Amino acid sequence: MKKLLVASMAVFALVACKKVEGEGGKSSISGKVAVDHKLYVNGLYQSTVSYDGAKEDVYIIYGNESDGTMYNDKIEASYDGSFKFEYLQPGTYTVFAYSEIFHTGPNVSNNDDDYYTFEKVSQTVTIGKKEDATVGTLTIIK
Repeated sequence: MKKLLVASMAVFALVACKKVEGEGGKSSISGKVAVDHKLYVNGLYQSTVSYDGAKEDVYIIYGNESDGTMYNDKIEASYDGSFKFEYLQPGTYTVFAYSEIFHTGPNVSNNDDDYYTFEKVSQTVTIGKKEDATVGTLTIIK
């Protein structure tokens, strides 16, 4: 009877320990941030300058969080815009950064009513054990 109890507890322990997305694995997700900086003079668009997204914040969501309002981790992109989330468990992840979108107000001659909004630029990827995945380039607007 004791052997049956011990064996059933061992089986239960193995079945109950399901690893979920997050830290503690051997996989990674990498990518790059690029910035398209739109230049405005007196509220009128003039041109766009593109450059690597050095020091831009990059966020990751573990799993399939439906509303995406909370992130699980954040890193800063390197000098060349590259980033890498390391030591991840197998699963699905969403990596994102924020664009800063400029909006002109209704009064063109008065810049006091111009404003910015933030919009998420994201990529979702599923990784396996010991896999190094890439999300490519996240191009954000400033």
